[in-house]
Amino acid sequence: MRRGRDRRTKVIQHHWDHRADTFDDEAGHGLLNDEQRRAWQELLSRLAGRPPRRVLDVGCGTGFLALRLGELGHEVTGVDLSPQMIDRARGKAEQEALQIEFRAGDATALADADGTYDLVVGRHLIWNLPHPERAVAEWLRVLRPGGRLALVEGKWADNTALQRSYSRGVSRILNRVLDATSALALRGGGHPSKLVNSNYFRVEVQLPFSGGPSAGGLAAFLDDNGVHDITVEPLMDETLWGGPPEFPRYLAVGTRPPSASQ
Repeated sequence: MRRGRDRRTKVIQHHWDHRADTFDDEAGHGLLNDEQRRAWQELLSRLAGRPPRRVLDVGCGTGFLALRLGELGHEVTGVDLSPQMIDRARGKAEQEALQIEFRAGDATALADADGTYDLVVGRHLIWNLPHPERAVAEWLRVLRPGGRLALVEGKWADNTALQRSYSRGVSRILNRVLDATSALALRGGGHPSKLVNSNYFRVEVQLPFSGGPSAGGLAAFLDDNGVHDITVEPLMDETLWGGPPEFPRYLAVGTRPPSASQ
Protein backbone atom coordinates (compact mmCIF):
# COMPACT_ATOMS: atom_id res chain seq x y z
CA MET A 1 0.00 0.00 0.00
CA ARG A 2 1.20 3.50 -0.80
CA ARG A 3 2.72 5.20 2.24
CA GLY A 4 1.45 8.56 3.44
CA ARG A 5 -2.07 8.23 2.05
CA ASP A 6 -3.76 11.60 1.80
CA ARG A 7 -6.64 12.55 4.06
CA ARG A 8 -9.23 11.97 1.33
CA THR A 9 -8.26 8.31 1.09
CA LYS A 10 -8.50 7.92 4.87
CA VAL A 11 -11.94 9.52 4.93
CA ILE A 12 -13.08 7.19 2.13
CA GLN A 13 -11.79 4.16 4.05
CA HIS A 14 -13.60 5.13 7.25
CA HIS A 15 -16.84 5.77 5.34
CA TRP A 16 -16.89 2.28 3.82
CA ASP A 17 -15.84 0.68 7.10
CA HIS A 18 -18.97 2.20 8.63
CA ARG A 19 -21.17 0.90 5.81
CA ALA A 20 -19.79 -2.64 5.69
CA ASP A 21 -22.36 -4.25 8.03
CA THR A 22 -25.36 -3.09 5.98
CA PHE A 23 -23.79 -2.76 2.53
CA ASP A 24 -25.33 -5.97 1.14
CA ASP A 25 -28.82 -4.88 2.24
CA GLU A 26 -28.87 -1.94 -0.18
CA ALA A 27 -30.40 -2.17 -3.65
CA GLY A 28 -27.97 -3.41 -6.30
CA HIS A 29 -25.29 -4.48 -3.82
CA GLY A 30 -25.99 -7.93 -2.43
CA LEU A 31 -27.03 -11.23 -3.98
CA LEU A 32 -30.80 -11.68 -3.80
CA ASN A 33 -31.52 -15.03 -5.44
CA ASP A 34 -30.15 -17.86 -7.60
CA GLU A 35 -31.45 -16.25 -10.80
CA GLN A 36 -29.31 -13.20 -10.15
CA ARG A 37 -26.34 -15.42 -9.32
CA ARG A 38 -26.67 -17.27 -12.63
CA ALA A 39 -26.97 -14.01 -14.59
CA TRP A 40 -23.70 -12.71 -13.13
CA GLN A 41 -21.97 -16.06 -13.58
CA GLU A 42 -22.94 -16.04 -17.26
CA LEU A 43 -21.60 -12.51 -17.73
CA LEU A 44 -18.35 -13.21 -15.88
CA SER A 45 -17.84 -16.52 -17.66
CA ARG A 46 -17.82 -14.65 -20.97
CA LEU A 47 -15.27 -12.22 -19.59
CA ALA A 48 -12.89 -14.62 -17.90
CA GLY A 49 -13.02 -17.59 -20.25
CA ARG A 50 -12.32 -21.17 -19.27
CA PRO A 51 -11.06 -21.65 -15.69
CA PRO A 52 -8.76 -21.48 -13.99
CA ARG A 53 -7.69 -17.92 -14.73
CA ARG A 54 -5.92 -15.60 -12.29
CA VAL A 55 -8.33 -12.78 -11.49
CA LEU A 56 -8.03 -9.63 -9.35
CA ASP A 57 -11.17 -7.93 -8.04
CA VAL A 58 -10.19 -4.34 -7.14
CA GLY A 59 -12.41 -2.49 -4.70
CA CYS A 60 -14.05 -5.84 -4.03
CA GLY A 61 -16.22 -4.60 -1.16
CA THR A 62 -18.00 -7.54 0.43
CA GLY A 63 -16.85 -9.78 -2.42
CA PHE A 64 -19.71 -9.82 -4.94
CA LEU A 65 -17.64 -10.30 -8.12
CA ALA A 66 -14.87 -12.26 -6.42
CA LEU A 67 -17.33 -14.81 -5.06
CA ARG A 68 -19.04 -15.28 -8.43
CA LEU A 69 -15.67 -15.79 -10.13
CA GLY A 70 -14.63 -18.22 -7.42
CA GLU A 71 -17.82 -20.18 -7.99
CA LEU A 72 -16.77 -20.49 -11.64
CA GLY A 73 -13.47 -22.09 -10.62
CA HIS A 74 -11.07 -19.18 -11.09
CA GLU A 75 -8.11 -18.30 -8.85
CA VAL A 76 -9.32 -15.03 -7.34
CA THR A 77 -7.82 -12.27 -5.22
CA GLY A 78 -9.97 -9.47 -3.80
CA VAL A 79 -8.55 -6.15 -2.61
CA ASP A 80 -10.41 -3.35 -0.84
CA LEU A 81 -9.41 -0.23 1.06
CA SER A 82 -11.84 -1.07 3.89
CA PRO A 83 -10.74 -3.80 6.35
CA GLN A 84 -14.37 -4.14 7.48
CA MET A 85 -15.49 -4.90 3.92
CA ILE A 86 -12.70 -7.48 3.63
CA ASP A 87 -13.83 -9.16 6.85
CA ARG A 88 -17.34 -9.51 5.43
CA ALA A 89 -16.01 -10.91 2.15
CA ARG A 90 -13.85 -13.47 3.95
CA GLY A 91 -16.79 -14.61 6.02
CA LYS A 92 -18.92 -15.21 2.92
CA ALA A 93 -16.10 -17.11 1.20
CA GLU A 94 -15.72 -19.35 4.24
CA GLN A 95 -19.47 -20.04 4.31
CA GLU A 96 -19.37 -21.07 0.64
CA ALA A 97 -16.09 -23.05 1.08
CA LEU A 98 -14.39 -20.94 -1.61
CA GLN A 99 -10.61 -20.49 -1.62
CA ILE A 100 -10.36 -16.76 -2.33
CA GLU A 101 -7.59 -14.48 -1.08
CA PHE A 102 -9.06 -11.29 0.36
CA ARG A 103 -6.78 -8.54 1.62
CA ALA A 104 -6.98 -4.89 2.61
CA GLY A 105 -5.13 -2.69 0.15
CA ASP A 106 -5.14 0.40 -2.03
CA ALA A 107 -6.34 0.00 -5.62
CA THR A 108 -3.84 2.66 -6.68
CA ALA A 109 -0.84 0.92 -5.08
CA LEU A 110 -1.14 -2.84 -5.36
CA ALA A 111 1.29 -5.29 -3.72
CA ASP A 112 1.26 -7.67 -6.70
CA ALA A 113 4.11 -8.25 -9.14
CA ASP A 114 3.93 -7.11 -12.75
CA GLY A 115 1.91 -9.34 -15.06
CA THR A 116 0.30 -11.41 -12.28
CA TYR A 117 -3.29 -11.58 -13.54
CA ASP A 118 -5.22 -12.61 -16.64
CA LEU A 119 -8.20 -10.42 -15.72
CA VAL A 120 -8.74 -7.40 -13.48
CA VAL A 121 -12.34 -6.56 -12.59
CA GLY A 122 -13.98 -3.76 -10.61
CA ARG A 123 -17.59 -2.98 -9.74
CA HIS A 124 -18.64 0.60 -9.00
CA LEU A 125 -15.13 1.59 -7.93
CA ILE A 126 -13.57 4.13 -10.26
CA TRP A 127 -16.05 6.86 -9.30
CA ASN A 128 -14.79 6.65 -5.70
CA LEU A 129 -11.08 7.15 -6.44
CA PRO A 130 -9.25 10.46 -5.87
CA HIS A 131 -6.64 9.45 -8.50
CA PRO A 132 -8.26 7.12 -11.06
CA GLU A 133 -5.35 7.52 -13.48
CA ARG A 134 -3.00 5.97 -10.90
CA ALA A 135 -5.41 3.10 -10.45
CA VAL A 136 -5.62 2.30 -14.17
CA ALA A 137 -1.81 2.36 -14.42
CA GLU A 138 -1.62 -0.15 -11.55
CA TRP A 139 -4.29 -2.39 -13.04
CA LEU A 140 -2.46 -2.49 -16.36
CA ARG A 141 0.82 -3.15 -14.57
CA VAL A 142 -0.47 -6.24 -12.77
CA LEU A 143 -2.16 -7.60 -15.91
CA ARG A 144 -0.20 -9.90 -18.18
CA PRO A 145 0.35 -8.48 -21.71
CA GLY A 146 -2.93 -8.95 -23.53
CA GLY A 147 -4.84 -9.41 -20.25
CA ARG A 148 -8.29 -7.88 -19.83
CA LEU A 149 -9.61 -5.05 -17.67
CA ALA A 150 -13.38 -5.11 -17.04
CA LEU A 151 -15.21 -2.36 -15.12
CA VAL A 152 -18.88 -2.47 -14.13
CA GLU A 153 -19.98 1.14 -13.74
CA GLY A 154 -22.97 3.48 -13.94
CA LYS A 155 -23.95 7.14 -14.12
CA TRP A 156 -26.42 8.15 -11.38
CA ALA A 157 -25.77 11.88 -10.84
CA ASP A 158 -24.21 14.92 -12.48
CA ASN A 159 -20.81 15.80 -11.01
CA THR A 160 -21.21 19.56 -11.48
CA ALA A 161 -24.69 19.54 -9.95
CA LEU A 162 -23.39 17.66 -6.92
CA GLN A 163 -20.63 20.22 -6.43
CA ARG A 164 -23.08 23.13 -6.71
CA SER A 165 -25.41 21.49 -4.21
CA TYR A 166 -22.57 20.99 -1.76
CA SER A 167 -21.28 24.55 -2.21
CA ARG A 168 -24.72 25.99 -1.41
CA GLY A 169 -25.08 23.87 1.71
CA VAL A 170 -21.67 24.23 3.39
CA SER A 171 -19.96 27.43 4.48
CA ARG A 172 -16.22 28.09 4.57
CA ILE A 173 -16.31 28.19 8.36
CA LEU A 174 -17.98 24.77 8.53
CA ASN A 175 -15.39 23.42 6.12
CA ARG A 176 -12.58 24.57 8.40
CA VAL A 177 -14.31 23.00 11.42
CA LEU A 178 -14.70 19.71 9.52
CA ASP A 179 -11.03 19.83 8.52
CA ALA A 180 -9.92 20.23 12.12
CA THR A 181 -12.26 17.67 13.66
CA SER A 182 -11.59 15.17 10.89
CA ALA A 183 -7.84 15.41 11.44
CA LEU A 184 -8.28 14.81 15.17
CA ALA A 185 -10.63 11.87 14.66
CA LEU A 186 -8.45 10.19 12.07
CA ARG A 187 -5.30 10.58 14.17
CA GLY A 188 -7.05 9.31 17.29
CA GLY A 189 -8.88 6.44 15.63
CA GLY A 190 -12.32 7.78 16.56
CA HIS A 191 -14.75 8.59 13.78
CA PRO A 192 -18.38 9.30 14.83
CA SER A 193 -20.87 8.48 12.07
CA LYS A 194 -22.10 12.04 11.51
CA LEU A 195 -18.54 13.35 11.23
CA VAL A 196 -17.51 10.58 8.85
CA ASN A 197 -20.57 11.13 6.64
CA SER A 198 -20.06 14.90 6.49
CA ASN A 199 -16.41 14.60 5.59
CA TYR A 200 -17.05 11.82 3.09
CA PHE A 201 -19.68 13.83 1.20
CA ARG A 202 -17.28 16.75 1.02
CA VAL A 203 -14.63 14.44 -0.43
CA GLU A 204 -17.07 12.64 -2.72
CA VAL A 205 -18.29 15.72 -4.58
CA GLN A 206 -14.70 16.64 -5.48
CA LEU A 207 -13.75 13.26 -6.93
CA PRO A 208 -13.04 13.22 -10.69
CA PHE A 209 -15.88 10.76 -11.40
CA SER A 210 -18.27 11.73 -8.60
CA GLY A 211 -21.78 10.71 -9.56
CA GLY A 212 -20.38 7.93 -11.72
CA PRO A 213 -18.68 8.15 -15.12
CA SER A 214 -20.73 8.16 -18.29
CA ALA A 215 -20.02 5.24 -20.61
CA GLY A 216 -18.45 7.50 -23.21
CA GLY A 217 -16.48 9.41 -20.59
CA LEU A 218 -15.03 6.28 -19.06
CA ALA A 219 -14.15 4.80 -22.46
CA ALA A 220 -12.29 7.99 -23.40
CA PHE A 221 -10.52 8.05 -20.03
CA LEU A 222 -9.38 4.44 -20.37
CA ASP A 223 -8.15 5.10 -23.90
CA ASP A 224 -6.19 8.16 -22.72
CA ASN A 225 -4.58 6.04 -19.99
CA GLY A 226 -3.24 3.22 -22.12
CA VAL A 227 -6.08 0.71 -22.29
CA HIS A 228 -6.53 -0.87 -25.74
CA ASP A 229 -9.48 -2.38 -27.62
CA ILE A 230 -12.17 -0.79 -25.45
CA THR A 231 -15.77 -1.93 -25.77
CA VAL A 232 -18.85 -0.86 -23.81
CA GLU A 233 -21.88 -3.08 -23.16
CA PRO A 234 -25.10 -1.89 -21.47
CA LEU A 235 -26.03 -3.82 -18.31
CA MET A 236 -29.72 -2.95 -18.06
CA ASP A 237 -31.09 -6.48 -17.56
CA GLU A 238 -33.02 -6.23 -14.29
CA THR A 239 -32.04 -9.81 -13.42
CA LEU A 240 -28.51 -8.57 -12.74
CA TRP A 241 -29.70 -6.00 -10.22
CA GLY A 242 -32.72 -7.62 -8.61
CA GLY A 243 -35.05 -5.07 -10.21
CA PRO A 244 -35.19 -2.40 -12.94
CA PRO A 245 -31.99 -0.29 -12.94
CA GLU A 246 -32.65 3.26 -11.78
CA PHE A 247 -29.80 4.73 -13.82
CA PRO A 248 -27.61 3.71 -16.79
CA ARG A 249 -25.31 0.78 -15.95
CA TYR A 250 -22.73 -0.72 -18.26
CA LEU A 251 -19.61 -2.84 -18.63
CA ALA A 252 -16.41 -1.33 -20.07
CA VAL A 253 -13.79 -3.85 -21.21
CA GLY A 254 -10.29 -3.29 -22.59
CA THR A 255 -6.89 -4.94 -22.73
CA ARG A 256 -3.33 -4.31 -21.67
CA PRO A 257 -1.20 -3.76 -24.78
CA PRO A 258 0.77 -6.85 -25.83
CA SER A 259 4.04 -5.00 -25.28
CA ALA A 260 5.26 -1.78 -23.70
CA SER A 261 5.98 -0.30 -27.11
CA GLN A 262 2.34 -0.52 -28.26
